[in-house]
Amino acid sequence: MSIRLKILGSFIGFILLIVTILTLSVSRVVETSIRDNIDLNFRKAGQIFERIQDVRFRQLRQTAILLADIPNLKAAMSTRDVNTITAQIRDELKYNLDFFPVLPDTLLPESLIADTDSVGLILVTNPDGIPLGQMSNQPLPDYSLAAIPGIRKAMLGEYPTSTSIWEQYGRYFNVVTVPVWIGDRLLGTVSIGFPMHQLEVKQFATDTGNDVIYYINDHVYLNTISHLSAKEKQDLARKIHDATFDVNQTGEAHTIESEIAGEDWLFYITSMNKNEKDASVNGFYVVAKSLSVELKPLERLQLLIISIGAIVALIALIIGVIITTRINKPIRSLIEGIERIEAGDYQTPVPVTTSDEIGVLTNTFNNLVTNLRERLMMLKFVSDATLDAIKNTMSDIQLGGTRRDVTVFFSDIRGFTKWSEKRTPEQVIDMINTLLRFQADIIKQNHGDIDKFVGDEVVAVFRGENKEQHAVNAGMEIQRKSKELLEQYAGEIAIGIGINTGEVVMGAMGSEQRMDFTVLGNHVNLGARLCSAAKPYQILISKPVADCLERRVEIHPLEPIMVKGIAEPVQIFDVSWE
Repeated sequence: MSIRLKILGSFIGFILLIVTILTLSVSRVVETSIRDNIDLNFRKAGQIFERIQDVRFRQLRQTAILLADIPNLKAAMSTRDVNTITAQIRDELKYNLDFFPVLPDTLLPESLIADTDSVGLILVTNPDGIPLGQMSNQPLPDYSLAAIPGIRKAMLGEYPTSTSIWEQYGRYFNVVTVPVWIGDRLLGTVSIGFPMHQLEVKQFATDTGNDVIYYINDHVYLNTISHLSAKEKQDLARKIHDATFDVNQTGEAHTIESEIAGEDWLFYITSMNKNEKDASVNGFYVVAKSLSVELKPLERLQLLIISIGAIVALIALIIGVIITTRINKPIRSLIEGIERIEAGDYQTPVPVTTSDEIGVLTNTFNNLVTNLRERLMMLKFVSDATLDAIKNTMSDIQLGGTRRDVTVFFSDIRGFTKWSEKRTPEQVIDMINTLLRFQADIIKQNHGDIDKFVGDEVVAVFRGENKEQHAVNAGMEIQRKSKELLEQYAGEIAIGIGINTGEVVMGAMGSEQRMDFTVLGNHVNLGARLCSAAKPYQILISKPVADCLERRVEIHPLEPIMVKGIAEPVQIFDVSWE
């Protein structure tokens, strides 16, 4: 992956990370706030229901005590006549009671108030719990109601401490029962109850800002969640039923979270029978809130943040492209410069387009290339042996040498001084370069190494296997080539070559500031003397060289010669190269 993509990816990734963290943080804060508000509403709703229960109980208890003290009701009960008692209830008592204390009168339809079977409950029993009269038009039970906890307590002369839930003719009522006395004699009991009605549930939902459910006798009796199907209501009832065990066990309200109809809901459940331990009918107030609906603003906020994040990421992408382009362009120029160097182009500098660190790097690179170009030019003045010594000792080259078995090759241009006197300096330089150039090429082709050029003289070294043969082959090719080139000068100039082989000292000579990597020794001197003794177009070799040559090279022994520095005459041979 390129630096540009890395920088761009890191930049965009950083922006997306910030957007993600922001989204998660805001979502968590908003969701926590929403849940806290829901919990607060639930607690308030629970307090409302507790107040409703208390208001109902107090009003029912006070009303029931007042009814039990009405002389006309006592007189009717003394007759033990069902018709008399029923008429007293329907004609007088009904209109003196408010059966919907928590609902405004404007919400009550006339048909509801006129219906004696649903408007409320009034029931009178004798001291044995046998019904004597009621407000409903339904037939009176012909059995004792003494098993009902509220009536049983009233038959014992006790007054209620809480309301009870009664089921009568498919409807549920909040009921209190009080004893009716005439003097010290118990005439019976009177029970009055407020009906549980859908209008009441709707009013509570409006007051609390939540959906309200009345869960009675293990089923959803009333609720404001109108969009639930029958199956979904069964599922809701089952989940509320499971939570009622905790409510009954702890006596405290309980909150659950569940999925209903594809939505997440919170349910707050509290008992209608908190103070009634032996209730025959269990009821629960349930406050419900759809989390999915409440979290809609959060979803919109998340969408807004994501949209802003996408826009910011797009802007960051554009800015990143611009920045990385500015960064990448000089880097790309540096890469192209390196590729040019690999291709052998050391002449074209990399343009410096910035003044920052990359600009400094580019300028340094150009200086490095300039120095490298200078050193490459210097390599043309250095022998292969010198390069090998530098490669093998990268830290520092010390003065001194080692013994090596090599073949030394000397060539010199005969008559060049006299010839050059008649030519211009430019012609002289052109000629000497021509002669030295082709000699150097031939020596290289025959595995030799140019040690140095001394005026019009070439000094070369051959190493390795068949070094003598390679040196003689080079000399023969040089003579053939030189005769072809110098034929126009009618023998004015020619090349003489001397070759010797043996052990020499090879190493760095000179001083620490200026040294030359060359070869020294008697065998080197002998090679130079052979070159001096060679006539134009002649190749002179020593006996050690002749002994190593292949038979296909024709050589002729010559008279031994005396060489300065060597006491005995030296046997030499002439190589026939034509």
